[in-house]
Amino acid sequence: AEISPEEAAEISPEEAAEISPEEAAEISPEEAAEISPEEAAEISPEEACYFLWAGRSVICPPGWFRHGARCFLLVKSGYTWLNAEIHCVNNQASLASVQSPSEYNFLQSLLTVSGYSAAWIGLHELCLQGTWMWKDNTGFYYTNWQSQSSVSSYPCAYMRSSGGWSNTNCASGYVFFCAMNPSTC
Repeated sequence: AEISPEEAAEISPEEAAEISPEEAAEISPEEAAEISPEEAAEISPEEACYFLWAGRSVICPPGWFRHGARCFLLVKSGYTWLNAEIHCVNNQASLASVQSPSEYNFLQSLLTVSGYSAAWIGLHELCLQGTWMWKDNTGFYYTNWQSQSSVSSYPCAYMRSSGGWSNTNCASGYVFFCAMNPSTC
């Protein structure tokens, strides 16, 4: 008996987030495929999510693009930063954080191919304190500032197709990137 997507979806993001890449790497797709029907019948939703993630069998929703272990969507309508985040949340996602040069290059390629010059990302300045953070609460370890204006007037960040990111007034209208983690299975 196979685990259905519905059963796999019962795992909470918190439980799935506890699976480290090191743990997932210990199970190859071939090993995951060797599970007998009897063993599969006993697999919990948590284990099902683990096997899906370990086997890199992450399937993104229609219209989304997979890169690494995440799914990305370029929404081609101009929204304010806050309305863009609300749109992403309504799709079980968040404005995209950019965690590496590889992710940045992937998103920049999508933006350029789509013919847009700028798109909101999930980077915002926290309470006008000069501290930047990602809306999805991931660590702010990778930066790619092209230019940075006064945070008191421009607390929201956008990605530029010409390179890097900048900050601007959150009421500006841009297309935007949503991101979804595979932990949602």
